[in-house]
Parts: sequence; structure tokens; C-alpha cells
Amino acid sequence: MGKKVIAIGNMLMMDDGVALLILAKIKKVLEDNGIETIMGETDVEFCFSILNELDVFYIMDSTYYGNVPGTVTFKRLDDIKKTKDYRRSIHSLGLIDLINMYKIDIKGYFIGIEISNIDINLGLSNILQGRVE
Repeated sequence: MGKKVIAIGNMLMMDDGVALLILAKIKKVLEDNGIETIMGETDVEFCFSILNELDVFYIMDSTYYGNVPGTVTFKRLDDIKKTKDYRRSIHSLGLIDLINMYKIDIKGYFIGIEISNIDINLGLSNILQGRVE
């Protein structure tokens, strides 16, 4: 049983790419500790193909819960699947929907990073830039 972190997002849409930027920053530390890192970006089918019932997954994505930008939400995947709370993820029709549709019993957690702005632009909003560290 291994551990895998999947970051979802689009670097061309400002804060939507925050999970990708954070995973890039911590990638070496995770991999040095035996945790596989996957830059899933917007390729939901690729991310879905990696899932299995043996490994533990940490799915990182941008969220819009109405919290202060940069706030991190950490939830068990089982809890999110039951409440459909993942629909506040920016990628509401995506990986969690496929997990539910195909009834895959994966173990893991959802890590959401609250966004400030989604727009066509490379780089984070000023608010998130100061909070990434």
C-alpha cells in the first residue's frame, strides 16, 4: 500500500492552479518520504486511471467555500462522497464524481485550498501569492 498525492487545477486560470503550485513546492519532500506525486492538472481521466483500492490518495484542488482565500480544508474522501460537499470544488464534475459513479472504494483525503479569483491569467491572485508559503 502506497501513498499518492494528486493535484488538480489549471495554471492558466489564476488561483485554479494553486494545488499544482503547492504540490510543486513540496514534491521533493514528499517523494523523499516515499509518497508519489501526480500533477493531474485537468486530465480527470488520467487521474481516474491511477486510482485503486490499495493505495491511500490525497486529492488536492482549489475550492470556493466562502472562506478566507488560502484557507486549507482537509476532509476524508468517504465524508465528502457522502455529503457531496466536493461540489464546491472548482472542478465539480470530475474525479470525485467518477469515483462515486463507478463505486470505487478508495481510501484517502481531500485537501481543498480556498481561492480568491479565477480568470484567464498565468499566476495566482495577489491575495493567494502572499499565502502560498
